[in-house]
Amino acid sequence: MDQESRLDAESGLYPQKMLESLLDGEVLRAKRYPGPLSVLYLGLRFDENPSPDVLESAQSFLADILHASLREVDMPGHYQGNYLVVMPESDAEGAKKAAERLVDKFQGKQVTRQLLEYRVSVCAGVASHPGGEGISSIELLSRASTALWEAHRRGPRTLLLYDEIKGEGKPQ
Repeated sequence: MDQESRLDAESGLYPQKMLESLLDGEVLRAKRYPGPLSVLYLGLRFDENPSPDVLESAQSFLADILHASLREVDMPGHYQGNYLVVMPESDAEGAKKAAERLVDKFQGKQVTRQLLEYRVSVCAGVASHPGGEGISSIELLSRASTALWEAHRRGPRTLLLYDEIKGEGKPQ
């Protein structure tokens, strides 16, 4: 199966099941050949409930930004109504820099095809592991989810690394 046939036809991103499979493969690789692995979890944040046109426009815009802003080896996809990027050979600092670029590009007013203006931002959570023993897909996803949830709670355009919040009373 070639790469193109595994992607979502509309967004060009990986569907959730394929992304989970790719993450599992990268976790196995990071265990066997210890190297860093990060996951970046992104969620759209609107000022008000979006219409279907606004939601579609924002999703398309985010997909375009993911395609234009990530390394060729990074794997962006849909995950539980949000967006997840599997970032092989990327430590926490590298993943944070990538997330900062994405958050910065996705701010302020956007316009739908029907020229309807709307405000939207992105929140992001990042989880990383240096590789070797102790890494698991479930743990990386759980940590990235915790960081994204906390970023949403703190407000628009928030980016958090799990390691930054774990000392704030969050489970370790």
